[in-house]
Amino acid sequence: MIQLRLLKKIIVATEENVIAAFELKTGEVLWRHVLETASRGNIQMLHVSEKRPTFITVSGNTSPYVVRKWSSNTGILLWEMPLTLNTARPELARFFVEDDQLIQVAVVPGARLELALYNVMRDSDWKKQAAQSISAEWTNENCVISIPNYICVSGNQVHAVNVKQILNREEDYKPLVKPLSEFEDLQTFEGGLKPLVGSNKVSGFILDNKKLILIQHNTLVAAAIALSPGGEVASVDAAAAPALLQTWHQESSGVQLTATCLTSFKKLPEVSLPERALATPEPEVAAAMCTGARDQLACRFLLLGADDSVTLVTQAGRVLWTREEALANVVKAEMVDLPVSEEEAAIETEFNQKEGSIWLAFSRRLEAGWLQLLHLARDWPRAVDAGAEGSGAGQGAGLVKDYFNLHKIILAVTEVGKIFGIDSLTGDIVWSRFEPQLDTSGALIFVRRPARHRPFTPYVTVLGKHSETGNGLLISFNPITGSPTGERVLHLDTPLLQAALLHQPDREQLHALLLLDRDENVLVLPRSSAPLVRDMYMYVAHTTPARVHGYALQYDGQSVTAQRTWSLSLGGPTSRLACAAPTRPERAQSAGRVLADRTVLYKHLDPNAVLFVLQDGDSVVATVVDVVSGGVVAAQAHRRARATPHALYMEHFLAYLYHNEKQRRTEIATMELYEGSTRRLDSGTPFSSLNPSGAVQSARQSYVLGAGVVAAALTRTPRLITDKHALLALSTGAVIEMPWAYLDPRRPLSPTPEQREEGLIPYAPELPLPAENVLNYNRTLTRVHGIYTAPADLESISLVFVTGLDLFYTRVAPSKTFDLLKEDFDYYLILLVLGALVAATYSTKYFASRKMLRQAWK
Repeated sequence: MIQLRLLKKIIVATEENVIAAFELKTGEVLWRHVLETASRGNIQMLHVSEKRPTFITVSGNTSPYVVRKWSSNTGILLWEMPLTLNTARPELARFFVEDDQLIQVAVVPGARLELALYNVMRDSDWKKQAAQSISAEWTNENCVISIPNYICVSGNQVHAVNVKQILNREEDYKPLVKPLSEFEDLQTFEGGLKPLVGSNKVSGFILDNKKLILIQHNTLVAAAIALSPGGEVASVDAAAAPALLQTWHQESSGVQLTATCLTSFKKLPEVSLPERALATPEPEVAAAMCTGARDQLACRFLLLGADDSVTLVTQAGRVLWTREEALANVVKAEMVDLPVSEEEAAIETEFNQKEGSIWLAFSRRLEAGWLQLLHLARDWPRAVDAGAEGSGAGQGAGLVKDYFNLHKIILAVTEVGKIFGIDSLTGDIVWSRFEPQLDTSGALIFVRRPARHRPFTPYVTVLGKHSETGNGLLISFNPITGSPTGERVLHLDTPLLQAALLHQPDREQLHALLLLDRDENVLVLPRSSAPLVRDMYMYVAHTTPARVHGYALQYDGQSVTAQRTWSLSLGGPTSRLACAAPTRPERAQSAGRVLADRTVLYKHLDPNAVLFVLQDGDSVVATVVDVVSGGVVAAQAHRRARATPHALYMEHFLAYLYHNEKQRRTEIATMELYEGSTRRLDSGTPFSSLNPSGAVQSARQSYVLGAGVVAAALTRTPRLITDKHALLALSTGAVIEMPWAYLDPRRPLSPTPEQREEGLIPYAPELPLPAENVLNYNRTLTRVHGIYTAPADLESISLVFVTGLDLFYTRVAPSKTFDLLKEDFDYYLILLVLGALVAATYSTKYFASRKMLRQAWK
């Protein structure tokens, strides 16, 4: 829903209940307002005044609706009023503005039309100006508004009513009725009815994308214009007469656009796009603006693509700007390491080559040194300009790994099926690819080969569903360049239940992808890795009712088979699984927690444990299950609560959020799992889920959050030495960093001196939300969908990527930057001290040798 006028800006209303203004020349956002969520904020109508710098919106999906008046220049809300409809079907109501008056059409299908007129431009005179009810047995749910007409196709007839004339109480007015058989080239009608939008001078509608019908002088006239079957149609007020715009996409010539005069039905050759002007998939003219005389028209077209891209082009085919609005709906993201630079790769190649004589090694050493010298001379000016902008600042010119691995590629899979590669250092889109057949609901990203295995290229697979069949769909590509690789696009013949990566790579350092389909068959990609499948386990969780099944995968010499080994019911027959949080495959550096009495409380480090949170009646049940053996490790229930899809699990601690219906507040429950004061695996053997011994001890606690949480994640570091912080995206638009010390379930009510020495803080039921812990302290993030974290090579740094209507990227240091020098570190002083120490060492050595010589001569 877009309005493009001579206002030097574009006013838009989006499907995400957002109202915004774009700069016409650059496409930058001038201002933006996010309305209510769900149906209360659905924007039904947007009207921009041509005489005043204001516009009107009507939002809501049920009565009462909300009518708002805004300033086009600043986006300030001038006033708002409720609008109540007395009808049983308020969702069928339609609104439009004509002559600075809001007209409301409420319909009772098969009965009547309820019409009302309001004055909306004069702020002090908001009231109903006129009302009318007419009998209309021909109305149904498939009717449209083409200002000022209300149009329906009932049976084999077209009915059109001029709402404005009825409200003006013109007694001689009669509704327009015409049989479909009187329109040529329209033998059958399949129910496709669309209004002709864009022009204020002409009213009409389109039947089945085949026939354009205009309403002129109270008659229905079939326009002598051939419509493209696969194209989109819009109208624009061009010069002295309105014109019809048609756009379609052809593989051979790209996006095509033609214009036809709606009065003479002649083509306007000066309004068109040349071949291969742009490659927008399935373009649709959202708005158009033409200025100039009849002979020399200057037009601009705002095109909406099937990939949610917004492009402003001229009639000569020049792209003025493009906005990738698909990034407002990121469903899955992953941070991928970059490859090393050429000189570092040469050094690795040099030391990896063991064969050859000493002279060959010497020649490789000289070649590598000469290559480093050339790169130093090339990058020296850029390094000087970068100055002290931080580590990795000099890497911006190329996609190469920096020293601390802070520079990454962010893979973002969007809801519409478009995949982006984003440079984490600059935020620029490196590459993008659109997969129209990809259904991204529940999509997964698998990094099957990272960038560190040269000369092999990185390998990533996105797993989703086919949008038409619902079967599995795999898309493989190089995450650095976006180019297809491996299987490219692979269509499967059956839906998938579960997918996992094989932990052992093949000779090309590629981890195989194991797919379990609906018939419990296993597909291994690539098939050559099937012999590597040994003692592999999978689990499948069903949402309603909440059940989990476990499978054991084995290679029988010919193929990989799956055998169901256990089944577990998590709740009753009406239970619903809200979320599942598996542990991450990370190595824990500490096996226990040292207490104040110098004893050790050993952690329960189960790499196969999964946290399931489900809604069972009016209770929230959290269950930790070992998905290899099917054993329940721990469980907890909360009465009169409602589950949320936010759960965290890492190492031996876990957390999940729920809404307390009794106290009407958001709470977070935490749990830590321990084996006790004696370690279960005293012999040092690896952990095994198939040999349980002893009960698991758990510490549990619940805390109150003073705000609603829309997303949650845990910080990640490479060695798990740094303190863990929980990142919580609040409904207020803030992303807060919560130290795990506040979420520790072992917090005592009155800590003893020994507990204080251990580092435990006193228990308080409500968690603090200090402003200094907000990551986006100067930016409000609205409608956050998810938080994604990734480790760097620095143990103190964790990378954070937040998705939603806005994208936010930052770094956090949970334990401060203990492994980095401070910004104000005095390099000159340390060099001076180091030089003095070296001089003192050699002088002391010299005087000591002279002393020993004198003593030898005595």
